[in-house]
Amino acid sequence: MTGFRRFLFKSAAPLGASVLTLALTFLCGCGSSDPVPWSKVISPSTNASPEPPARASDHLVVYLDTSGSMAGYVSPDGQVNFASSPDGETIFSHTLQEVRNVVTTLDPRVSVVFRRVAAKVEQPSFNDLELGQASVNRGTFNGGETNLAGAINLFAQPLRPEQQKTKDNGHGGGDESNKERDEDDEKEQQPARFHILITDGVQSTKQQAADESCVAGSDYICVKKAIARLLDAGWGGCVLGVRSEFRGKVYSEINHGKAIQYESKRSEPKTFRPFYLYVFSPDRAALDKLVEALKARLRPALKQEDALREYALTSRYADGTGSAEIVIPKESSSYLERMKAREENPPRLTLMVNMDTEKRGPQPFAISLTVPWSGHARDGGPPQELAALMRWELEEVHGDWDAPGGGRRYPEVRLTGQQADEQGRVVAQATAQWPQGTGKPGWRAYRLVGRLDLEKLSPPWVRQWSTNVDTTTDVANKTLNLESSLAGLWHNPAMEKQVVAEIYLRVGPE
Repeated sequence: MTGFRRFLFKSAAPLGASVLTLALTFLCGCGSSDPVPWSKVISPSTNASPEPPARASDHLVVYLDTSGSMAGYVSPDGQVNFASSPDGETIFSHTLQEVRNVVTTLDPRVSVVFRRVAAKVEQPSFNDLELGQASVNRGTFNGGETNLAGAINLFAQPLRPEQQKTKDNGHGGGDESNKERDEDDEKEQQPARFHILITDGVQSTKQQAADESCVAGSDYICVKKAIARLLDAGWGGCVLGVRSEFRGKVYSEINHGKAIQYESKRSEPKTFRPFYLYVFSPDRAALDKLVEALKARLRPALKQEDALREYALTSRYADGTGSAEIVIPKESSSYLERMKAREENPPRLTLMVNMDTEKRGPQPFAISLTVPWSGHARDGGPPQELAALMRWELEEVHGDWDAPGGGRRYPEVRLTGQQADEQGRVVAQATAQWPQGTGKPGWRAYRLVGRLDLEKLSPPWVRQWSTNVDTTTDVANKTLNLESSLAGLWHNPAMEKQVVAEIYLRVGPE
């Protein structure tokens, strides 16, 4: 606010309302104007109706990588001095048990189905005891190959594709019971509601798999293609990374299966070896609930915060809209002024620009935003890393206040950069000025939209847990080609539409 205007507002109180009215009238006659009302700038929100639940059978299918390299995650004979827990149970073993237990918290309830993954993916077993036995028995893990792509390609297929519809066979039952049987049969022809592939993350086959996109060896490309097909078809998905104690052999893909003996240190969780849960569902809302429930059950067993990480491929990265404020540096304080903002949803900011910027040039300012990151996002990294994953677009909002032919001139705002501060807030840097021209000063409105920068390969933790060599013990706490196998998977229809944050900005004369 200029010094003259400050004087008028300061002096008006003792002189009464009439003086204030005259002062405002005088100001309006000087070529200033009132800000465009927010009711015109922001359209009423139309809450989209929730998507109907996906058609799926009530099953959770666990695909367990049973290759020999997985045996080291299981405590040998329950040795207490190896595992972190008092009973000798490793984090990996605890995870297998919790995957089996989590179904009791889901609504509707689902049944656990078990499938072994080695060179081939075995037929479904409806005995969930096998999953519990695998959590304590190293002998389960005796496969020589790992066909991860083959497992993922089965997610969209029904568990019993060969099953024919039940026939009455003359036993009666009436139309109603026949209808119920038909509905049950129809469900069995649909894919399972949940799929969890548990693995150390390395595709390994000795010969080309049935999927022609897979070649022999460690071919991560075919794994990525299998996941991308599900995401493009509207499935929900995420990858959970978990670090666990390990004592056993790690088989090198680069050295053609040569074994490396590796043992993590109980007192140094950074030496723990990662494994992964690829969690997918045709029902994205149901998937989010499953992942949240599973993480809650796993967390008490973890020894450090970053022992569990999430790469959310379709989940929302923000819960709500957050808060925002305009930050004006000292060098711009004579030319820019902000109006105090109220906490509103979405955030609404007002910036007033001195007409002298026509000659002085663009004046820098910033918009600082606190994003209410969701639990899925927070498990992808600390706020500062998440903020660095954002990209911002400035969109002009048009209305009757800036209709062509009105004889007005308008200020300009341009984005110049972005950064994350030490508190993890997103800082969008910009400039404002009045361009040269004639006409009565008017107000302009903008919408600042923040989305994930999908051109970035993945959250930083994926790169930190990845290695491009597997021939020495010093990288055995990382996963071969993890970043390459997961890179760009959030570049899918669900994430392309997602808005993480939005802010509305009015800009006009000071």
